[in-house]
Amino acid sequence: MKYAEGNIMISAIYDLRDAREVADSGTIFPVQLHLSHPTLIIPMTEVTVRLKEREYSTGSGKCIFLHSSDAEVALESNVEGDSVTVYVLVFERYQLVENTDTGVHYELSREQLPGDGIIKFARHLHGSLGELIQRVMQSAAPEQNPRVSSLLNGILHQVFEHWSDAEGHYVQDMTIKQICAYMKQHVDEDLNRAALARMTGFNESYFSSLFRKETGWSFGDYLNRLRLDEAKRLLFTTTDSLQDIALRTGFSDGSYLSKTFKKHVYITPSAFRQLQQTKQIAAVQFVGALLSIGLTPIMTTQEVAGSSLLLEEDLQDTVITNNSEMLERLREVKSELILAPTYFYHFPDVLKEMEQVAPVIMLDWGKMDKLEEVSQVGRLFGREQEAKQWIFRYKARVLAARELLQQFILPEETVGIYELNYDQRWLMPHDKVRSAYNLYRALKLHPPARIQTEVLEQDRPLFVTEEDLPNYTADHMFVILPASDYGEDLEKLLSRQIWQQLVTEDGCRVYPLVLNEFWMDEGVSLEKQLDILMHLLTDGAWSQP
Repeated sequence: MKYAEGNIMISAIYDLRDAREVADSGTIFPVQLHLSHPTLIIPMTEVTVRLKEREYSTGSGKCIFLHSSDAEVALESNVEGDSVTVYVLVFERYQLVENTDTGVHYELSREQLPGDGIIKFARHLHGSLGELIQRVMQSAAPEQNPRVSSLLNGILHQVFEHWSDAEGHYVQDMTIKQICAYMKQHVDEDLNRAALARMTGFNESYFSSLFRKETGWSFGDYLNRLRLDEAKRLLFTTTDSLQDIALRTGFSDGSYLSKTFKKHVYITPSAFRQLQQTKQIAAVQFVGALLSIGLTPIMTTQEVAGSSLLLEEDLQDTVITNNSEMLERLREVKSELILAPTYFYHFPDVLKEMEQVAPVIMLDWGKMDKLEEVSQVGRLFGREQEAKQWIFRYKARVLAARELLQQFILPEETVGIYELNYDQRWLMPHDKVRSAYNLYRALKLHPPARIQTEVLEQDRPLFVTEEDLPNYTADHMFVILPASDYGEDLEKLLSRQIWQQLVTEDGCRVYPLVLNEFWMDEGVSLEKQLDILMHLLTDGAWSQP
């Protein structure tokens, strides 16, 4: 199969099989669906989907992805009244396998699709979905309609780029991922598009097109972004001259850096350096780390605050906003500086709009040692001493906790932490996220052998199906569950045969945790999570069927 969008060849495309409304106000439930191809079920109201022994319940803002299946799927409404609306998108996925001077070749490939389960369906996609359904209804051959194809691919690319782990890897093409990492590591060198295109084996034109398609930036703009962000960090953390910083970040001299800085950051480098002492900081990540050095952000997002429930009291004076109102709120609170994670590179338009309000300084999230993260935030804002004091107190609490645990955990016993994912797979986090640092690095508890070799030594999380979970179980199992219907979810979990076996036959002890208390584990959050983990282990607060 061959495909090109204009002159741009993309690494994966989606081909329409069906798009329609399957339920409305007059529908009699349950609705039976037959899945001969991968399918998204997109509800506007609360629904439940049943497939064999599996069950998925969700509503607006989420969708249910299912692979093709010989079994019937039952769709039921969870609400009363006449406001029910449910859509389905049925499609196939094709992967670029060959790119030559004579053309490109795609082959059917479902390998990079997620497992069955619930996925985010962003609100801004509803308009495209409505237009897609309408055009399909009005077209005699919708699969041949270029606008239908464009709408379908736009929706599915955005849906599936969010299905992976929370750290987010929105660039899907492995070659471009590697090039982005290389650029960041060699930001001080003479990087140019032609040389990096040769490294990939692509011609320069195709490389440029693919780079923009995957990152949302032109090659030159992305490189400028990396260099300016590194220059910002050096302006805050060193007393180096502008000339020295220019040479360390790939600019020809201080004058050119100053000109470029003012064009994109909207203030001079010297004015930016003075912002290191500001307390008018809006944070779209790193809230717990800021609190650990004595800084309370003046604003954060609902997404961050809602995923950091242990910080609720600490953030009583912080303005909390949803994403759609973020820019307006940033102006209202008179932010002088915005602290953001580098994954905002994946949202170029949002990042550029934020910079219209206040300068943005960025750090990697989910990649650093948790104590190094506090140290870096401390250095960034000239609060190294406060960072050291917090780390000292944290380590003292850890030492006391280790000594206490000797009374409750035998030397040969293992401990693991597991998170129930939207698609019903289990995530085993590495020690950069979900308080795994507390268990494995701080308390030095022993993980199961396969978690040690497949997760911690690889320094990356691992997803497994529930059927595979017995290969990774521990004597003490911390299980992170969604906050909604928390007690009901735990009861359902422990009623499953596999969990009954783990607890009653294998002797595993299960300790429930709330996802929205353990999603973020920066600074003060990490400290409070340590207290929860210790309480569960020392008070015997484990659950059983």
